[in-house]
Amino acid sequence: MVTIKIENYNCIDFMKQMPEGSVDLIIADPPYNISKLNDNRDRSKLNSPIMRRESPLKYDFGEWDNKSREEFLEFTKSWLKECCRVLKNGGTIISFFNKEDISYLGWTAKDFGIRTRTIMSWHKTNPVPSFRKVNYLSACEFLWIGSKGDKAWTFNFKQQKEMHNFFQTANKSSYGETSHPTEKPLSLIKYLIEIHSKENDLVLDPFLGSGTTAVACKILNRNCIGIELSEEFVKMSKDRLTKQEEQDGNTTNDGIPPKPKDLGILPNFI
Repeated sequence: MVTIKIENYNCIDFMKQMPEGSVDLIIADPPYNISKLNDNRDRSKLNSPIMRRESPLKYDFGEWDNKSREEFLEFTKSWLKECCRVLKNGGTIISFFNKEDISYLGWTAKDFGIRTRTIMSWHKTNPVPSFRKVNYLSACEFLWIGSKGDKAWTFNFKQQKEMHNFFQTANKSSYGETSHPTEKPLSLIKYLIEIHSKENDLVLDPFLGSGTTAVACKILNRNCIGIELSEEFVKMSKDRLTKQEEQDGNTTNDGIPPKPKDLGILPNFI
């Protein structure tokens, strides 16, 4: 039976306590630093009924996504360095990142023994419409994928038609399960875990957010350590994981479905 740990912690401080070369796969969704402070746009009075919504369109994702340029790059280098240290030789690291800075990950990780493998595009089939119509729709996000060391990496090749370096789903308005502003699709995370790890491997998510990686690991029989600084998002992740446990029909040794506290912070590493 797999073990899922959700840690309410600063990811850099937590990873410094982890043994070197202890993780098979890392999936990171760090802050992009693209928030626009107090930028929440009213959609309730738009002329088009298709675009009109009662809820505002939010470009301010929170304090965690508002840093100076210097702070952001230093923070990125710090978490990336620790991720590369705890990753096994032959392990894979995958990170969502903003399009302007994604090359920074590859150049920086190279100094930590990581080889860039590809840049993957996540295409959203229902992007936010353009109100002003002065640019292309923002229909893609990008993932940097690298592997560590000289050992062959885990790569479970599927059919040729399934191995294009893009993945297509709707955006959160169609699949969203939580109120987290940047929840990622479960189907995409499952796809990445299936290709880049084996059953019972250890997957690390240093920015757990809404808990998608933890849920995907539970479904796919992978061990997982998810680190999240926000207490609100930790609770969100635990609640979501408990819901998945109940859907799976899993029980504890005494036949009682696990409570969130049973899935929470554990003292030892896997």
